[in-house]
Amino acid sequence: MLDSMPRRREMAETVIGPRTKVQGALEGADRLVVRGLVKGTVSVDGPVLVAPGGTLEAEVAAVEVAIAGAVVGRVTARGRVEILPAARMVGDVRTPRILISDGAVFRGKVDMDFADGEGATHG
Repeated sequence: MLDSMPRRREMAETVIGPRTKVQGALEGADRLVVRGLVKGTVSVDGPVLVAPGGTLEAEVAAVEVAIAGAVVGRVTARGRVEILPAARMVGDVRTPRILISDGAVFRGKVDMDFADGEGATHG
């Protein structure tokens, strides 16, 4: 499941390691994998994966977001959001498609009332 997120051949991968903490704004076009802690804002023109053990305390805007760790904050995705088994999400989600797996914990609101490509940035 975690590796099913799209990878374009030219797309690099940015990994925040399990012993790394990042605070501030992250922006980019590469696939972002969070195995450590990220606090602030994340704006990625690509997929975001919060791996098991990873924590994202942020406002997130991305093409797709897969959560296997923990997220606290608002998530906006142009494509889809997937909350995997054993993941924890506290915050609101805005996306045209969402999957909440059996065993996942989700507390927040879901807004699916927008078309693909609309509204994937904050503001």
